[in-house]
Amino acid sequence: MRRPSLRSPVADDKFDLVTHVADSTSLLLASYEALPYQGHAIPPTHPDSLASAARLRGIDTPDVTSCRVLDLGCATGENIISMALSLPGSSFVGVDLSPRQIDAARETARLLGLDNVRFEAMSIADIDDRFGAFDYIVSHGVYSWVPSDVQSALLGVCARNLAPDGIAYVSYNTYPGWHLRGLMRDMLLFHDRIELPPSERVTRGRELVEFLAKSVLPSEQVYGALLQEEFTLLTEASDTYFLHEQLEAVNHPVYFREFAARAQAAGLRFVGEAQLSAWDAQLTDATRGVIKAWAKDDVSYEQYLDFLRGRSFRRSLLCRADVSVDAEVSPAAVASLYLSARCAPDPSAPEAQQPGVEVFRTPKGLAVTLNHPMLRAALHALIDAAPARLSFDDLCARTRHRLDGSESMGFASEMLADAMLRSSLLHLVGLHVVPAACATSLPPRPVANPLARLQARTSGLVASFTNQNLKLSNFDRFIVSHTDGTRDRDALVNLTADALVRGELTLEGAASPTRDELSAAVSFSLRQFLLNGLLAR
Repeated sequence: MRRPSLRSPVADDKFDLVTHVADSTSLLLASYEALPYQGHAIPPTHPDSLASAARLRGIDTPDVTSCRVLDLGCATGENIISMALSLPGSSFVGVDLSPRQIDAARETARLLGLDNVRFEAMSIADIDDRFGAFDYIVSHGVYSWVPSDVQSALLGVCARNLAPDGIAYVSYNTYPGWHLRGLMRDMLLFHDRIELPPSERVTRGRELVEFLAKSVLPSEQVYGALLQEEFTLLTEASDTYFLHEQLEAVNHPVYFREFAARAQAAGLRFVGEAQLSAWDAQLTDATRGVIKAWAKDDVSYEQYLDFLRGRSFRRSLLCRADVSVDAEVSPAAVASLYLSARCAPDPSAPEAQQPGVEVFRTPKGLAVTLNHPMLRAALHALIDAAPARLSFDDLCARTRHRLDGSESMGFASEMLADAMLRSSLLHLVGLHVVPAACATSLPPRPVANPLARLQARTSGLVASFTNQNLKLSNFDRFIVSHTDGTRDRDALVNLTADALVRGELTLEGAASPTRDELSAAVSFSLRQFLLNGLLAR
């Protein structure tokens, strides 16, 4: 079944174009009303993340502890609710077209007793000056999935309602990478039956993806590898992601140059990407030099980078057109930030068996082998302080303390700042403008993030006070849901023991755990909750 076009077959037939756009908007609304998008925390949209990324580009943004935040396309609200819990002195507004999703967001906020967040069921196109100015505007997973007029309205809101020194975040699908991903979407749309219920459409789509990935001929190695990559991605995706990413009537990837041009026309300026990546760290100076010689400006330079990496998704930061932006991220800015550990040493790695060499591994499995004494000392200082964040001056002092006499001779704060910036590209280190909003030591009666306690009732994916998503086992879900400040560790052990006796809970690897084994398991869970920013301070 063919999808309704967003382009009129006759260029000057404006009525036909409006009709198609209206039909697409109606289809989108019906889709989200039938199957609301599964909300979750989106780490790079947090004001702390936005402000630290902007500071690296020379922009001093409003204080994140007392800011105003607008979320365009907030779905069921978990993202800004998570932010609102970590920034109680700030205010948040979520807007979404779907009344069902807004009702769910309001109910969650009510259950948590939050009074610094509100939700409005309305079109982005209806937001005007009466909404006021916002220090941070975020829109994740909207731009590519709405008609062109709503895209323009979204950028208009970012320009009109953004505070003079504010930052906007917009994510969108991009070419050239989406040319490859679009192959699978085109096949899924051909196979789709829009008259079926959403759950059946998703099941039918998953069956096609699996069939294609397993049945492609061995001789088609390149095509087979592409299908296998999509199969892996979509197998791990939720049903709501599958439906709204792959089967929606609207999904318009753009080249970065097109997005930048539309943002400029709206009165906005490209700042940079919300998250620098390991790919950026691996790019050689020689390669950058060639691209810079070809590029006529910053926009074309970014477009060449997308060609080189085959980028399919961007998280772009925007500011008002009259704001000055540094062309490159600055290591000097690191001295004004807080730093946190996002890695752990891996002494069992083969490379780590060499003298003076260590391997540090991120939660996503990236392993980095290091032999520089200063960098290793700094990472250990951050790891030992976790989940606390250290000011740069504090990190300098702790790093010097860890170095012996000969190693400390070459220490320079400028060198450490540059090393920390490079470490952030590899996601070994986090950069922040504020201290941690979570407990930094285990309280006698710990309190888990209220949103996480609520989420743990129905899901294994919960939000932390650092706006990260944590995947919990059933055992950990049980502990989190009962870590509400009314119980100490022994009471949690007793509660867990009773649940095991009733058969409501199992402990992996121990069919009939002893009291000591159960106590150790609860203690380990609480320690992991602490380290991952899940406990209230």
